[in-house]
Amino acid sequence: MNLLVIFSIFAAISIEVAFSKNQSKKTLRHMHSNQDNPSEECQSGDGSHYRGIISRTKTGAHCLNWKRFKNPWGTSVGLGNHRYCRNPDHSLMPWCRVRRGKRVVREFCDIPKCPPPVKPAAVDTELTCGEMSQQMMYRIVGGSFVTIQSQPWVAAIFHRRSKFICGGSLIAPCWVLTAAHCFPNGPGTDIQRLSVFLGKSAINETDDVNEQKFTVEKIILHQEYNTTTYDNDIALLKIKSSDGGCAIQTKSTRTVCLPPPNTQLPVGFQCITAGFGKERSGGWEYSAYLKQASVNLLSQSDCKKDPVYDSLITDNMLCAAGPNWSTDACEGDSGGPLVCEASGRMFLFGVVSWGIGCAQQNKPGVYTALTKYNKWIAEGTDLPKYTEGVMYPQK
Repeated sequence: MNLLVIFSIFAAISIEVAFSKNQSKKTLRHMHSNQDNPSEECQSGDGSHYRGIISRTKTGAHCLNWKRFKNPWGTSVGLGNHRYCRNPDHSLMPWCRVRRGKRVVREFCDIPKCPPPVKPAAVDTELTCGEMSQQMMYRIVGGSFVTIQSQPWVAAIFHRRSKFICGGSLIAPCWVLTAAHCFPNGPGTDIQRLSVFLGKSAINETDDVNEQKFTVEKIILHQEYNTTTYDNDIALLKIKSSDGGCAIQTKSTRTVCLPPPNTQLPVGFQCITAGFGKERSGGWEYSAYLKQASVNLLSQSDCKKDPVYDSLITDNMLCAAGPNWSTDACEGDSGGPLVCEASGRMFLFGVVSWGIGCAQQNKPGVYTALTKYNKWIAEGTDLPKYTEGVMYPQK
């Protein structure tokens, strides 16, 4: 009697184990089927890859089991011991056989359509920087009004969403480069009150189509920034969108290239500065729209002709001025870019820092010389590839 009980228990356990293994195999097969046919639960195209479990036709009739019929298409097209709708012969859509009175007929099934594939948002890399969708206008004080597509890396930094503070440049999808003097509270700056806009052509207007808005996750000010001389006037902002992402590549938002460390351009080389700064020295209001102006690089000796400049200019700065001193960066352009073209790409060579007045003779605009800070930027962003200048033309 005891042996009979023991035998019964053992048999039950064996059946349970066998059933569990069988279920595991079915589950595993189903998982592989899911991986092989990403659109299995819906219809894309003619539905030949449909592997869902709908087993009724458009008329509501119940499908018959495929095993009841000779199927010349084999099992690789989703047929088997089941009643689910399939499209083994590439008809208009999935179908199955149903009974109509004494006849067996084919009827189409009503399978939900698959949504169109969502393309991942494009982001710039160190290899796609400095590209523009609109031709630069070489004509801020002086210069010309432009749309953001001409300078798609220009960032606008605001305090409390309404007060414009400074410009900046998008150097990587999550990082904006600007000037340290834009943040007079230094390390005590309340970054929760800062917001950054990309794709903005008008300072007081909202453009839902082109603009991207960000909060500031982190601020890095150069540790040796001098508030008196403006030496090392450079800062980094790590930005974050409302969904936790970074800047998406569009015609209105692109990254600017960084040149290799210590790269120098010849005196007289023409570059571009851009921003929302005042249109004249002593003006009351910032420019309502983005402006850009062409300026030429100056030698250090020409930059130091004015005694004040001579006492303040360091090797970490470079100077530029428009032809006949007619164009210049001005108040409000601070932190914005000085970009120079090389092999069809725009490279960031300077950050708008300071100057005496705007567009005055022998008082050029002074910029933080960016190529002195490649290592500092790489350490702050942990993006060394962006600071190597890989897209800069080799000699």
